[in-house]
Amino acid sequence: MKNAKIAARASTPAEIVITVTQFRAVLSAKEASEVRDTDYAMKMKRPHPRVSLKDDTLFVKSPGAVIRFTIAASAKDNTRYFPAGITFVRDGGKNLSEVERLGRRDFLQRRIVLDGQTLTFTDRFKKGKEKTLYKFSVILQRGSDGAIGIIDPGIENEYTE
Repeated sequence: MKNAKIAARASTPAEIVITVTQFRAVLSAKEASEVRDTDYAMKMKRPHPRVSLKDDTLFVKSPGAVIRFTIAASAKDNTRYFPAGITFVRDGGKNLSEVERLGRRDFLQRRIVLDGQTLTFTDRFKKGKEKTLYKFSVILQRGSDGAIGIIDPGIENEYTE
């Protein structure tokens, strides 16, 4: 029964809250000359057997996991933010195909789900014993005026026996 509980927890999504602390519109002429990325804080809602978080990097153990981001505003901000998409790029991917460099094997685009203030995707990392680091960008849209912002953390896939 204990193994069944562990397997059930591993198959449930790893839930991460991304809190917008300072929104920056990437298409704003004023903000374009300054720092472009939106400031944020990330935390896990609860521990997950395959996913952990350190600073702004998610660590995902093979064979991967379903990851669900919920976008929230800080306590002093009553604005709602909505995910508009997510992109991936593999770190050190100079000699890789586009499919590999853009994470199209590890993160199936057709399985990304945007629903209200959540974004859900599956990290299907199954490669050999090397660690693979991806930068990912969550594209946000501010509900009050439709402005677009970007959050840019990382994912490190770890092979485990």
